[in-house]
Amino acid sequence: MEQLSGLDAAFIHQNSDRTPMHICAALVYDTGEDGREAFSRREVLALCQNRLQNFPLIQRKLRQIPMGMDTPYWLDATRIDWQRHISESTLGVGGKAGWSSLQQTLAKLHEQSMDLSRPLWHIHLIHDLQGLPDLPEHCQVLVLKIHHAAIDGISMAALINALHLESAALDPVRRKKTGGPSQFELWRRFNTNQIGRQLKLAETMSNLLPGFARARAARREFSDLPRIHDGGSRFNRPVRAGRNTGTVLLKTEKVLSIKRAVRRVTLNDIALSCVGGGIRKYLLQARQLPVNSLASGVPISLRGAGDDASGGNRIATMKVGLATNVVDPIARLRAVHRYAVSGKKQINALGSGTIMDISDSVPPGLLAEGIRTMAWASEMADMPVPFHTMVSNVPGPQQPLFLKGAKLAVPIGLGPVRDNMGLFHIVSNANDMMSISFSGCRRLLPDPSAYEDCIRNAFDELFVESQKLTEGSR
Repeated sequence: MEQLSGLDAAFIHQNSDRTPMHICAALVYDTGEDGREAFSRREVLALCQNRLQNFPLIQRKLRQIPMGMDTPYWLDATRIDWQRHISESTLGVGGKAGWSSLQQTLAKLHEQSMDLSRPLWHIHLIHDLQGLPDLPEHCQVLVLKIHHAAIDGISMAALINALHLESAALDPVRRKKTGGPSQFELWRRFNTNQIGRQLKLAETMSNLLPGFARARAARREFSDLPRIHDGGSRFNRPVRAGRNTGTVLLKTEKVLSIKRAVRRVTLNDIALSCVGGGIRKYLLQARQLPVNSLASGVPISLRGAGDDASGGNRIATMKVGLATNVVDPIARLRAVHRYAVSGKKQINALGSGTIMDISDSVPPGLLAEGIRTMAWASEMADMPVPFHTMVSNVPGPQQPLFLKGAKLAVPIGLGPVRDNMGLFHIVSNANDMMSISFSGCRRLLPDPSAYEDCIRNAFDELFVESQKLTEGSR
């Protein structure tokens, strides 16, 4: 029995039918000529049983505490109904469907809530996709859907690698049947935790004060950066249940050529700059672009080199300006880079241990009530927000991955959408392809294909201008 961290529990507190708090990884596979390398649901089921059965997040379920008095627990699930956790569908007329059908299916899967009384994962296989832009002629998609309380980006990458590695085959673990902790044990732990949180809160506050001073000093180094818009945007509103999704696929070589031309920028800076350019174009068309730059929340991993990456969340969120007020794409990229360097220095100034301690120091009831109050207040007034969207970089595989002979062409990621954060991007890569994917509230983002075009056009403009720099330096 393991108790959730304060951060993991926050994802449970935010979970609702309107705001399901799970992550989806849609893995697109090249099934070869005439789809001969296609795999079946039965084969996926066998692979999961063989390679994932001992992953902690696969084998456990949630035990919530009455009235939210304490942080929930993970309990071992004594029996996994694999058949119920793995499903499939075939799209389109004659079993053949393209990009639009895929995105509509991903949106439908992503907007459906998970049953919190069962292990918090599901896998869905989509058959017979053809004519996907910039992808092989015949494809399949395997969608891994896992609650954010159980996993972060690094954990998801570890799970995906385990699914594809032959050496990942494991002997089954024999689990004893247990009814979980008694009410007395839960009450005893609750009282112990209350005392522990009070002590941790005092320690955390003593560490925060000098950390804030260091963060302010780090900000002063970048005082010349344009001011970030402190109000809300179109996407910082209460959300509804419907979702829209989209993906822009980029050739890795073209992204690397931008990096070589501009220099000192990172691949993540380039992705953030494309998102910033895309949002700028989208909001300009709607006449809703603020004068000052919008900002993105960028999750960064706090795991050390030897830390367990099999589940849970060890992340902090860095604030990065998207330079949506900058017209020139090269100037925007350089500004985003400086915003990112500033954000990293501020996170380092606070200290990773202190950041994790903040969520563990707050009583669960207070944390849940604070989340609900923020959502309610956003309906009543235009409140300041820390971020206007999210952009998460989920690392892709370091080598080609195959599932029953089908090669992983590209991963597509979908993050959780919640009140005050109606647009979420995930950047990932595999082989020679990079993806910028997004999920959004259908009310706040009614036209995902138009937003796809905005991001793609922002990238194309950046690429063209970067090539001019290269030619000018010869």
